[in-house]
Amino acid sequence: MKWQYIIAIYALYVIISIITKIVGEGNFPGNIYLFYLINHSQFSPLNPVMIFFSKYGREYIWIPVTAIFFIVGGKYRRTSLILVGGFIIAIILGEISKYVMAQPRPFLILHNVNLLVSEPTDYSYPSGHALIVSVGAIIVLMTLPYYVSIPLFIEALIVSYSRVYIGVHWPLDVFAGWILGIAIALTAINLEKFITNVYNRVVNVVVNNNSKRTNLKRRSE
Repeated sequence: MKWQYIIAIYALYVIISIITKIVGEGNFPGNIYLFYLINHSQFSPLNPVMIFFSKYGREYIWIPVTAIFFIVGGKYRRTSLILVGGFIIAIILGEISKYVMAQPRPFLILHNVNLLVSEPTDYSYPSGHALIVSVGAIIVLMTLPYYVSIPLFIEALIVSYSRVYIGVHWPLDVFAGWILGIAIALTAINLEKFITNVYNRVVNVVVNNNSKRTNLKRRSE
């Protein structure tokens, strides 16, 4: 995708963030209503599933998936390298955003929140879970066959929804996480050549170092 479109998505995220910083998440139009609509729609038999996806749907799904793609090789290894690049960018920008925005979690502001897990202690905006899984979902959607990408995309949607469902995020956190995630995913895809070059250089350094150690060992023998 052309850079001007990607920059426009980043700009949208910045505009939403500025408005949120000024008015606060509790005053952002529709945010409280949507939170209660989702959080108060809890269905007891579904709660363990949502807690599972909320707790483990990020690291415990996407790290193994990325590793498996790398091991399989070919187009899957290509995707795994882009995923790693995208995740690194997401972690950096996500953490910066959280501390710049410094938005409190919904259970610190609202009453009658159905909280299904222990209270997180970091800031709320954007949702780190939604950010990471959206980066992964968009990258696989644009680089891999539908029978691989669609299930992972659905998993990303469930993880994102679960963050509001269990009471730890505002809907706006998730929405903003996806906006930023889409921008980062497209950025990583556009930087594929750079990411591949970095990977190749690292591999060459490791191989050369191992070769030198082997040669030294042989000489010493």
